[in-house]
Amino acid sequence: MIFFLISSFNMHLKDKLVIIATEISNEKLNKNTLLKLQHKYKVYPLFIRIIDKKNPFITQKNKKNIEGFITKKIDMSTGKETLLIYNYVKNGKIIQVSTVISGNDDKIQIVKTISLAVSLFIYLIVLLIGYKFIDKVANNIDASFRRLKIFNSNVSHELKTPLTIMKGEIEVALMSNECNEDLLKSLLNEINYINEITDKLLFLTKKDSLNKQNFEEIDLEDIILELFEKYSKKISINLDIEDEEYTLKGDKTLLMIAISNLIENSIKYGASKIDIILKKEKNKIVLILKDNGIGIPKEKLPFIFDEFYRVDESRNKKVKGFGLGLSIVKSIITLHNGKIKLNSDGNSGVEAIIEFFYQK
Repeated sequence: MIFFLISSFNMHLKDKLVIIATEISNEKLNKNTLLKLQHKYKVYPLFIRIIDKKNPFITQKNKKNIEGFITKKIDMSTGKETLLIYNYVKNGKIIQVSTVISGNDDKIQIVKTISLAVSLFIYLIVLLIGYKFIDKVANNIDASFRRLKIFNSNVSHELKTPLTIMKGEIEVALMSNECNEDLLKSLLNEINYINEITDKLLFLTKKDSLNKQNFEEIDLEDIILELFEKYSKKISINLDIEDEEYTLKGDKTLLMIAISNLIENSIKYGASKIDIILKKEKNKIVLILKDNGIGIPKEKLPFIFDEFYRVDESRNKKVKGFGLGLSIVKSIITLHNGKIKLNSDGNSGVEAIIEFFYQK
């Protein structure tokens, strides 16, 4: 761009010299004429010389190529400069008009214009980046406030409900002076639910400080078999495990929590059976859990791993939840150099695909 502008300037300067030479050929040259032309066309400095073509000092070679532009290096007080010369032949005379290219205000103005344009461009880029950054920060702050508001609402609701139930049942028991087994079981269930919520909240506060320093070799197949023993009485589980080694570096307790959350979600949302597939693919271990529950609407899938997000926004009392389970699952899987994806059409269950990549 700069080269193009400088080339345009040089062409513009040549045009000026041609016009000046033409005007000189029609006027009588004197000091006033020179000053007038210099100010009129803003060519500084301006040199004019009129040579008779019959001058014996002009060689035959110069006679053939005398008309047109030439450049010449000259020594000046400021150093080496380039002189642009235009020779115009008319009426047996050579009108020679020349100027120092680097000494013209036009070129200085072009440099200023380029500098201004570049500065303006950089300013606009910085302004745009700043706007994008501020907009992103503002959106993040806004999202944080929304999440905090949802968090406060969820915590209040989820803790208030079991506490209200416990309070009511205890008051009834005190009034009737009875404390039967059903009452104790109900109270125990509510206490367990409060403990579950507390454990999940504590995990969220610690997840950013989790690291891989305490990881050890574990067998993912052993974890699946343990969970099969734990949940096979609650839901029909079909295992499909290829005859391979499924060892990886990790924390067994955390992986048990992650996979347990997925199985419990299947049970919670109406699944009567779940297929668990464990296999190897090149550089990764693939674990697939597919149930026949009510599924997840497609439009909800992009948000399913967000903290405090629940598909059932109305908080159906038949389905207890805090919107933290899948967020915790993703955190644990990510910590183990893996990724998780949920597929569902909203009608025929949910398929969870977990990939653990071998660390190099």
